[in-house]
Amino acid sequence: MRASHSDHTSSLVIDPPPMSNRNQSSLNRREFFAAIVAEVRKALPAELAGFRHRANAMLLKLDYGNERIHYEVWTDGARGRVEIGLHFEDGPASTLAYLAFFDTRIVEIKHALGSEIELERWTASWGHLFESVPLERLDRPFVKHVSGRLATQIATLQPLVAEAAVPAGQRHDAPDTGRQWRRYRKR
Repeated sequence: MRASHSDHTSSLVIDPPPMSNRNQSSLNRREFFAAIVAEVRKALPAELAGFRHRANAMLLKLDYGNERIHYEVWTDGARGRVEIGLHFEDGPASTLAYLAFFDTRIVEIKHALGSEIELERWTASWGHLFESVPLERLDRPFVKHVSGRLATQIATLQPLVAEAAVPAGQRHDAPDTGRQWRRYRKR
């Protein structure tokens, strides 16, 4: 609210309510991920622009034929971070082979991509090479930032993924335990 004075009269002008958090320049996650895909395709050389992609409410995945070895953009609202990176989720042998391969090149990778890049093993069959950036408003400038980092990672890392020549892993790493759960089903 503010007072306005004109022609010796006073009137009260009520400011409009502040805009909601989702203003004209903000994007929802679906739009954000779609814009990243478009920007990354434009930024990559033709031989790397043919990736496949899929998204859900929280993350975007891009792959080159093996969906379990993929690049990921994960918007983690709880931590206020966005993770951008290459994920290895193709079984224990495959993950271990990728981690070992990239570990021998981590100095060069950090030199090319920045010291914030980390190589990490989470489980026996899951690891990643990633960076984490603060989650900002999902708008066009943030699309440019995230897609730029992702395109740089892909251009740097995808030739190394091909060079590693790690055979595809097994989808089922543990024995099937579905039988034990079936006996508890209502009949």
